[in-house]
Amino acid sequence: MTRPAIHYNGRLAACSAAALLGGLVYLNALHNPFVYDDYHTVVANPSITDLTNVRAIVQGALTRPIVNFSYAVDRAAWGTRPFGFHVTNVLLHMLNVVLLFQLARQLGKGTLAAFAAAALLAVHPMMTEAVGYISGRSEVLCATFFMLALMAGRRWTRGDGRRWACLTVGLWFAALATKESAAMFPLVFLIYDWFSAPDTDATRRRRVLTIHAPLVGFALLAGLVRLAIFARIEYPGQASVHWNYVLLELDVIRRYVWMLVVPANQALFHDVARIGPFDFRALLSITVVGAMVAVALKLRRVDWVSGVGLLWFLLVLVPSSALIALDQGEPMAEHRIYLASCGMFLAAGSAIAWVGRRLTAPVENVVNVGNVGDVDDVDGVRSRRRTWAGAAGLAAVLLSFGLGTLVRNAVWRDPVTLWRESVDLAPAHDRPRLLLGEALRDANRRDEAMEQYQIAIRLRPTDPTGYVKLGECLAEMGKFAQAREQFLKAIDVSPRDVSAQHSLTILAEMETRVQLQ
Repeated sequence: MTRPAIHYNGRLAACSAAALLGGLVYLNALHNPFVYDDYHTVVANPSITDLTNVRAIVQGALTRPIVNFSYAVDRAAWGTRPFGFHVTNVLLHMLNVVLLFQLARQLGKGTLAAFAAAALLAVHPMMTEAVGYISGRSEVLCATFFMLALMAGRRWTRGDGRRWACLTVGLWFAALATKESAAMFPLVFLIYDWFSAPDTDATRRRRVLTIHAPLVGFALLAGLVRLAIFARIEYPGQASVHWNYVLLELDVIRRYVWMLVVPANQALFHDVARIGPFDFRALLSITVVGAMVAVALKLRRVDWVSGVGLLWFLLVLVPSSALIALDQGEPMAEHRIYLASCGMFLAAGSAIAWVGRRLTAPVENVVNVGNVGDVDDVDGVRSRRRTWAGAAGLAAVLLSFGLGTLVRNAVWRDPVTLWRESVDLAPAHDRPRLLLGEALRDANRRDEAMEQYQIAIRLRPTDPTGYVKLGECLAEMGKFAQAREQFLKAIDVSPRDVSAQHSLTILAEMETRVQLQ
């Protein structure tokens, strides 16, 4: 067998092994139930009931129509069972593992770096919220189109024809139709081209003006239009910039980085405390993010792929951080880093390959050796030992992460366990209490649900949600007078609360039916 054939077979085996790992670690997630937002995006989503009604599918999720279409396909193929939806998520994840491997190879990385990057994506526990959570599909699908667009863009900048330009833009638009974080693609593409191109500065500047400037300009314009729609149509009078939340999001990014290194204290809900400009957390977060930018720029001349990967990670997190600065959404959610982590894993794969080269380098200054042949023998033995030690270390890391992913999948199997975990990690926050109460109600454990609602009310007495949920639970138990009392308290707290008014109407209908029986 020729050497090229051996190398090709080795690459194919490494890529296949990484993809297989990505499937194996999610086998115990395939039978997990619908949880949290799944009821809104899938179970109670009328727009996905008819696969042929494209208009309804698009209107059902104007900003993410491709994701909604994928749900409609699953609904047509599998019905309302969650199994088929999980299968699609896992298959998309395996595809992304392959794409990251191929992207690393196309960017000039060897098989070890490509395998390490792809395998980390395959098994890392921080990916479970995107892969194992059906509503996290937008992240997984966005990563698919994002990486394909970057691979096509590479051919575009090499001058391989206009069809690659059309394909790049088309894939980018597809990524935008799955998740808003794809708006950062032009900047990641620009940094890739600027860091990698061996051309003269004049050639690079010409590509910036003819290729990258139009893409970046369009992204900025689209971003401004999206913000205007968000502030004036979707949330009129509710969206305003909170500059102190920028520091908070820097702290969240720091926590993401640490959890990628040590994936502990994972949860569906993370309590993020407010932060001031002179808090230690603020200084630490600024230092961490600043150091990542500085290292990325420094790596440009040493290992530009790692530099691109680090900046990729930071840039993709900007859209969600901007949303939080407008005081919309939860400050921290693990599924948001799926696409961003692809960049981080590229950098990690390069670092692992660098360590591998150091381990296999010849031993210098060998002493007590009789001749040159003996030196070669000692070098070979020690090199093999270090190689095996390095391989064992990488295998241990992947095994540890893989076991962590299996454990996370088991937690997602039971909504009560899932939300109990969040309550344990954020005991002073009302939101996980409310959601744990919902899970307990679904499990017909209403007494325990009432206890969680009461705690949520004590934690945040000015929020009508706790009163409404407690009232609904009491109504289900036939305690109509107590339920009405809770609904009236909700109206006292927030006179314009629609849910409380609606619940009072339903309560009256329930009382009438009981009286007629």
